[in-house]
Amino acid sequence: MILNRLSGLFAAIVGIILLFWVIPNHTETVDYGWLRPATLPKITVFIIIIAGTVHFIFPRGTAELDFASAGRSALFLGIGVAGLWLMNISGFSIGAPVLMLALMIIIGERRWQWLLSGVIMLPAFIWLCVDYLLKRPLP
Repeated sequence: MILNRLSGLFAAIVGIILLFWVIPNHTETVDYGWLRPATLPKITVFIIIIAGTVHFIFPRGTAELDFASAGRSALFLGIGVAGLWLMNISGFSIGAPVLMLALMIIIGERRWQWLLSGVIMLPAFIWLCVDYLLKRPLP
């Protein structure tokens, strides 16, 4: 029960930090486009804060620390950081497909049709959303 409450409190605190420090300091302010760069992150952070607070007040079930799952999560975090580094070095059009391929292989996907569609379609959809809808350049 205490670990449940702590996880909810942790999520709410991280959300507050994101809302008041990370988003204002790391998003640009622009006067064009129908969707401002900070809008979607703020919506997401509000959901995280509300969910964390509700989980803190009304914890459900049991929470146990599974080191195998924690290690797998750390692996995904490391792959994400490596993907961001690769995108910084080589650009989005090279780094994003490589990151998608690595993630899909690690989760166990071996069907070449799904690998090919994930490597091509998902980065293309992200590029379309960011470049055309948000009118923001990708690296």
